[in-house]
Amino acid sequence: MFCGFVAMVTIAKAEMPGFEWTVGADVTSTYLWRGQNLGGLSFQPDVMLGYGGFQLEAWGNIGTLDYTFKTFNPELDLTLSYNIFGFKVGVTHYHYFDGSKFFYLRPYSYKDYVAENYNTDQLEVFLEFNLGDILENVPLKFGWYTYVAGDDMYPDYDNPIISNPSPGVADTTYNMKQAYSTYIELGYDVKLPKGFTLTPTVGITPWKGYYTDYEGKFGVNNISLKLNWEYEVNDHLAIDIYAMGMVNTYGINKQNLITAIADTYNNQRLNGCIGLGIWLY
Repeated sequence: MFCGFVAMVTIAKAEMPGFEWTVGADVTSTYLWRGQNLGGLSFQPDVMLGYGGFQLEAWGNIGTLDYTFKTFNPELDLTLSYNIFGFKVGVTHYHYFDGSKFFYLRPYSYKDYVAENYNTDQLEVFLEFNLGDILENVPLKFGWYTYVAGDDMYPDYDNPIISNPSPGVADTTYNMKQAYSTYIELGYDVKLPKGFTLTPTVGITPWKGYYTDYEGKFGVNNISLKLNWEYEVNDHLAIDIYAMGMVNTYGINKQNLITAIADTYNNQRLNGCIGLGIWLY
């Protein structure tokens, strides 16, 4: 979900019959998420409580949008999920600290859209399946994520509304449509010698939505490869070192291929990071 250059991770995990909890934090060089570069150096704490298959998790981001440290993008995500037989179903609320009210997910009007006067919270439902939880030798991972409420709308330009018409003048507005932006991801862990793991991942969006700037439809917006090395110091301490490269191919075709490659920095099509994690459990 994200990548770190210098990571400060402190994880505490305790297990009782049916109960578990985890606390941790990362310092990351680049906030990478679903084929997107969402920021530079960031501090990202995480807290999880679980009981009997249920989990409640709070994940936060406090970081700069770039490396000038002039603009920051704080975020808090709350997730409630249930795990059973390799399946995980849940709901996540994304909140961005830009003045929006917490859990403010009401639809907004076209007038608000034009004036950029609307909330930026999101509500997402998801389904994940890890075949490796059932068949250890087949570590295939699948995820489906769909926004169902909040700031995930676009103007319905195909059906304009003419309001307050006057001779020779028409005030045209549009209804706002819920996009139900969806991201689907497939990954596979390839176990290598000496504790290394190589994980190729492909992420797509099947229809018009957030991941295609509400313009295009189907898109392959995340092709990534992650190399991970984990060393268990003892029963409660592990060191995790990794490197990842990520390519977003959405919108690339034969006509703009050369331009897209040449302008990869500005359009953020190519991203990468290295990371270090220290885990106590």
